[in-house]
Amino acid sequence: MNTGLVDITPLTEIWMPPTTEGIRMHVSMPCPMKVPFKQLFTPFVETYNEQYPAQPISCPDITDCTSQDIGYLLQNSVSKSTFPDIIVSSNYDIFFKYGFYDRFLKTGVYTGFTNPSDLAAMPQAIRDNLKRNNMGALCFMSWSVVRDLSVENIPEIHSWAQLLTPDMKGQITVHGHADKVTFGLMYFLRKTLGDEAICQLARNITDIKHFSQIIKRFCSTDPHRTAFSILPDVAVHKIPSGKKVRIVDMKEGKVLNPLMMAVRTSKLKQCRPVLDIFGSKEFRAMLRNGCILPDSQDISKPCFMPDFGVMASDYVRMEKEFEALYLEKLDFSAINERATQGGVCR
Repeated sequence: MNTGLVDITPLTEIWMPPTTEGIRMHVSMPCPMKVPFKQLFTPFVETYNEQYPAQPISCPDITDCTSQDIGYLLQNSVSKSTFPDIIVSSNYDIFFKYGFYDRFLKTGVYTGFTNPSDLAAMPQAIRDNLKRNNMGALCFMSWSVVRDLSVENIPEIHSWAQLLTPDMKGQITVHGHADKVTFGLMYFLRKTLGDEAICQLARNITDIKHFSQIIKRFCSTDPHRTAFSILPDVAVHKIPSGKKVRIVDMKEGKVLNPLMMAVRTSKLKQCRPVLDIFGSKEFRAMLRNGCILPDSQDISKPCFMPDFGVMASDYVRMEKEFEALYLEKLDFSAINERATQGGVCR
């Protein structure tokens, strides 16, 4: 199995222009990063394709950064030749739900790519988790609990356990979908606090909205605003400075969700120009707006990331269990009263 440790020799020594086919990509970026990614990546693709028009880079996701048919492709394809050469996504479904891991990552057809300098900067447990399971990561995303200071007479909290107490019922809004769990967060709750933690979070949720709607409602006169909201970090960076909110420092630390990358092993050298863009100062600067880069991760603070080996062996069953526990306890009557509109990203 490949370890993800790819030789970073100077570009001119290992890279040759493509001679037989282009580079096909699937890139699904979180909603708040779609526009910055498009602005950064589009000029590169245009320049490259002008130089090599017969073997272009194809990235259909550059418009909206998502492929609606990627799951079907991964599940039903009988030939690796129909797959992208580069896959970048934070969506665990892509890597673990459709047999992709067993068929193509476990067998080494794809290499989980992490820049070796980033790999060296990670805490050893995270580094070993990636290497052992042939997974690659560009950076890590996480979830923040945001306190709306305009909602008064609510006790302060410092841990997930406190957020899940009965006192917090009706005081939590989450970003996401009303019909789907956030796998990484549910995995963390079960591993750290047990099955009941998933149920208690669901009981305490009173609204589910897209992050943009949640941010707009902070410190407003909306009677349905809640004291606490659970948002991805990339969305937290979009909160205007004038909003009176506070990011709660949870004692359990960050719940990490990697922005994963896999590259067709046989085309690692051909894909090198794209990998260089992902490692460029400009791309890393974009990621720092809400993501945790390995070279900026504070290893002295606690953090949590799922075990990829466990996910690879049991993802489908775990997801079904999480959804059953979560959806059974959601109070849909309360959510519907608030005319919620579920989020559009995972």
